Amino acid sequence: MPTAPLGVTERVRRSLGELSRSERKVARALLSGPPTTGLESVSQLASRAEVSGPTVSRFVSRLGFDNYAAFQQALRDDLSARVLSPVEVYRSHLAESDHAPLAQAGNALADAVTGTLAQLSPLDFERAGALIADERHRVLVTGGWTSHLLAAMLTSLLRPFRQGVHHVPSLAAERAAALAELSRRDTVVLFDYRRYELDTFEFARLARDRGARLVLLTDPWLSPIADLADAVLPAQVDGPSPFESLTPTVALVETLATDVARRLGAAGNDRMEAYGSIADQWVRPYGAHSEEGSEQDARAGRHDTKDEDT
Repeated sequence: MPTAPLGVTERVRRSLGELSRSERKVARALLSGPPTTGLESVSQLASRAEVSGPTVSRFVSRLGFDNYAAFQQALRDDLSARVLSPVEVYRSHLAESDHAPLAQAGNALADAVTGTLAQLSPLDFERAGALIADERHRVLVTGGWTSHLLAAMLTSLLRPFRQGVHHVPSLAAERAAALAELSRRDTVVLFDYRRYELDTFEFARLARDRGARLVLLTDPWLSPIADLADAVLPAQVDGPSPFESLTPTVALVETLATDVARRLGAAGNDRMEAYGSIADQWVRPYGAHSEEGSEQDARAGRHDTKDEDT
């Protein structure tokens, strides 16, 4: 089953628990430094991490690379993909594809969804679910230009069975108000995809400064917010369209919401029933209003007849 390869940064993040103490120094140097840190020479990276050159070589081997040159080429590819603009994605897709969307959509989207869920870090997914399900804390959800749609979706899925969930629109005034009320009791869920948005990063940084826990949903190249987040959930963005697909992240959002519901158990069920009893007063199957209206009209007609007789 085809899956997109993990980005270099994600490989480094996932390797932390398997590395020796000195190898972890190399990983930390890469994760805490600018994205181009890995393009330095072996001796420069070793000096930055305060380790030996052979330690750097062992580290890249642990990541699955044959040598340091292969590691650097993969990093260059990641950096090029990371700054790819929507216009470039659109143009390159149209140049490569001559098939009608229906001819390829099913397999392409299915592969992207399956690949996304298969490549998730179980530890990060568990941590994200636990943080969002902990009702001692509020949950604030925000996204960017397009990903605000995903943030609104997660909010709407969680609210019926999880109290204290709030969608923060990607407007400066709304984010400022949210930050003013933020505390260590809060969890912030952020959606950020290339090109990564500076104001979303600043919101995440300030939220972290206030002690909030961060859950990040991003693409395979990882938003800079990944360096701040407690849990990082990357999703593929490949699809049959000339723009990046939201479908894999939609599947991830639904899977995450399902995990939160499982964790809340009876408490979530009780809230869902209370929510449903209120919503049912406003949302009725099609035709219910007409039948009720006809019955009311009939009763009104009988009253009118009596008045006329009188």
